[in-house]
Amino acid sequence: MKHGGGRSSPCFGSPIWIQPEHPKQLTAIFCNLTDLALWHIFPECDLSWTLFILEAAPALQMFILNRARHSCTKASEHSAEKANVVWEPSKDLRHLNLKLLVMAGFEEEDKVTNYIRLVIERAVVLKTIMLRARTCKCCDAIDLEAPRRYQVDEASRRRIKERLTHGSSSTVNIFIC
Repeated sequence: MKHGGGRSSPCFGSPIWIQPEHPKQLTAIFCNLTDLALWHIFPECDLSWTLFILEAAPALQMFILNRARHSCTKASEHSAEKANVVWEPSKDLRHLNLKLLVMAGFEEEDKVTNYIRLVIERAVVLKTIMLRARTCKCCDAIDLEAPRRYQVDEASRRRIKERLTHGSSSTVNIFIC
């Protein structure tokens, strides 16, 4: 694990870089981690690699993923290159403390739906999921990395919620903003 050396956020600490490793190697480092935000994840990339954090951080209660990475955002010297990390979570992963999952950059697509369903299945006390559409706060551009402004009507909200919880006994509350 390397420190990213970037600016600190008023809400969160300094950025860090981590290499997806076997969770047992990271548990000593992440064992007391309760809140985590991962920003500027490329929307094209699979999200299953983030599950290694759930395995390595047993005390994690709030997990925020931001899939918005727009081309108007200037890359710093510490910015990551686009890479699609492939990760298979342990079959027996059961996270006992995660209560809130927030995803900024939500779009109704199979890889995102499958990821959220996997988190619902593995995070056994998950209470709330907040989904927010992908928008660029820096410009009004609508392009490949920041597609259409996502308008969700009530019927679409019900369909999305049903799709996310289908076949699950979870009582998670899903909010779509």
